[in-house]
Amino acid sequence: MKKLTARQVAALSPEARERYEKKLKTVKRNRRILTGIIAAVAVAAVFAVLSVTVLFNVSEIKVAKAGTHYNAEQILDAAGVEVGDNMIMTNWDKVKSKAEEKLPYILSLEIKKSIGGKVTFTVKDDKAALLFKTADGYAIADSNGKTLEVMKNKPKNSGLMILTVKNQIHAKPGETITFADENEKTLYDNICAAIKGADMKNITGIDISDSKNIYLEYQSRYRLYLGDDSDIEYKLKEAKKVIAQEDENDPKQIGEINLSIPKKVYVEPLETLEKTTAAAAKPAAAEEKTTQAEEETTQSDESDSEENMTEPEEETEPEEENTTAEDTAEEE
Repeated sequence: MKKLTARQVAALSPEARERYEKKLKTVKRNRRILTGIIAAVAVAAVFAVLSVTVLFNVSEIKVAKAGTHYNAEQILDAAGVEVGDNMIMTNWDKVKSKAEEKLPYILSLEIKKSIGGKVTFTVKDDKAALLFKTADGYAIADSNGKTLEVMKNKPKNSGLMILTVKNQIHAKPGETITFADENEKTLYDNICAAIKGADMKNITGIDISDSKNIYLEYQSRYRLYLGDDSDIEYKLKEAKKVIAQEDENDPKQIGEINLSIPKKVYVEPLETLEKTTAAAAKPAAAEEKTTQAEEETTQSDESDSEENMTEPEEETEPEEENTTAEDTAEEE
């Protein structure tokens, strides 16, 4: 809009002068707004530059709680954050996931940041729950299947639930375990769901090396024989009832509970739980021994009968001879 001089404005008609003054006010208002926007952008640009160079830099890092498996130095090293790093430009989600991946026994890493540039880490420990054999040795995992540790030798008295499978389980620290056989994974997941559904605590072993002969171990003193994978939750509920009854008489009893037959439960007290591994072989061995004994008895009976049959023949012949001699004497 072209600005008019005072003489030009005075020469305008009243209507034209009014329109001109309104347009002039609008132009001045728009210019003020534009100026404000430019100023705000300039200030924001300066603030942004300062925030990534001078302001909001990490001034202090500390570990409030390191947990039981790692020290503060290990946690800081895994997080990868240093004093002087910019708090705005740092990807804190990545820092968290990086530390949890490098240090598997960390269940979660809490990060608190203050305006003064102070950063505080708080670690929540993961809990070991499962022990199983791998191609290279043994591995420990949590209840969600995350591998916590891999070792060559089996730890003694770990107190963990021992998982036994027919095929291989692959484990890498920080990652979820994978089953070589997907059917075994499905069976394991179903058993875990049944244990949870039956509220069956203190399970110390799961053996699914034979899907038709599944075993669970309770408190390392009862071996629960489930048979196949049918009605697992029902079987475990029945096992809870039986164990409660048995514990009233002897809370330290060791034995095997057979739950493989529907609506029937058999309890076999044992001196040691290790004997249950050979329990299945006992009937076959007994049958073999019985068969051998029967064969030996049969052979013995046959021998005796043959001897008995032979002896009378030997005794009969002399009698015939004697009789013949007497008859001959009489004839003479």
